[in-house]
Amino acid sequence: MNMDEITFDNFMSLDSKSRRIILNDPELLKEMVRKNIKPKRYAHSLSVAEVSKKLALCHHVDPDKAYMAGLLHDVCKFPDSDESQVLEEYLKYYDPDKLNGVYGAYHSWVAPYYLREKCNYHDSDILNAIYNHTICTSRDRLSLILYIADKREPLRNVEDDILKIAEMDLHKAFSLLEEDVKRYIKEVKNERFVENSL
Repeated sequence: MNMDEITFDNFMSLDSKSRRIILNDPELLKEMVRKNIKPKRYAHSLSVAEVSKKLALCHHVDPDKAYMAGLLHDVCKFPDSDESQVLEEYLKYYDPDKLNGVYGAYHSWVAPYYLREKCNYHDSDILNAIYNHTICTSRDRLSLILYIADKREPLRNVEDDILKIAEMDLHKAFSLLEEDVKRYIKEVKNERFVENSL
């Protein structure tokens, strides 16, 4: 198995044993993710994965699932110029009600469908967390962890106490972030806020 040649587009052509090995090994999966997104986005994903794992350990959540959710959360931030067309096509097919929502959340809404299609990936906890990582309406701990980690991983250079608060109280940290995100979407992006459901 030569990981240099394996991408999300040809993953399903592998034999089932090889696919299982890759999907259960974050080190191997990293290579596929790296090839699917821009280098800066890949660095962000690795950072989110580490923060997610750390927060998971604080809250008795499976740290491997948290790491995997962080690693995969931006897999649909495609580097191609036709990203918006690809995302819109997925949404038209799978989740058309989201098409008039927040464009910045399209990648999170598409990712679970993309991962199912391209990798036969079916971990519902991880997929739900990914779906909710930009606009979070799920209150399960993994979703809250990924949401917080995505907004406050160190490469974002945001100086506040959200991560310290999150180590002690996920719901409090989430509430503080949620208001900022809603305000940003409405006032800065001037977009309609759409609730999620996967």
